[in-house]
Amino acid sequence: MSSIEPLTELVTSKSIPQQGSDQGRGDAIAKRFLRFPLGYQTIGLLSLERLVEVIKVSPPEILPIPHVPDYLLGITNRRGEAIWLVDLLYLMGATHLSQRERVPEVCMAILVQAEEQAIGLLVEQVSSIEVYDPNNLQPFPSQTLPAKLLACLEGYFVDSQGNTLALLNVDTIIQAVENLDRTIL
Repeated sequence: MSSIEPLTELVTSKSIPQQGSDQGRGDAIAKRFLRFPLGYQTIGLLSLERLVEVIKVSPPEILPIPHVPDYLLGITNRRGEAIWLVDLLYLMGATHLSQRERVPEVCMAILVQAEEQAIGLLVEQVSSIEVYDPNNLQPFPSQTLPAKLLACLEGYFVDSQGNTLALLNVDTIIQAVENLDRTIL
């Protein structure tokens, strides 16, 4: 049994009503999203409007910070700036990075801008940039997912192959880190 299966089982196309998705490539309202895996069968999206940069991070290079929630792995250095790193899968209910069966040698940190600093959402890899029409975003039925996971997601799209693509609620994640940052400093 994989350490990411609980998340995968929750956010799959089997537990979510399917709706057709028009990718809207020719439509002026279409937006671009970064696609990345959130487990073995779960796919995440993040609006490029929220993206600052994607950087490689080696887990041994992460400086742990004591007395912070477990979803904060610690900080890393980006051109002299300390970047908080969030274990995105753990925040959404999966196993902590340090306890997974296979910890990758290199992860990807998706940097998003908070008020005064960037925050890194740590994932194993990023896949591609895709285009979807925001009008096709569907809400997750509240009874299908735990509240902790629902808070991290805005909704979902369905791609042309029928895959469910979970759109991250970046504001909720940033707010959790900013609130914590104020209490530490």
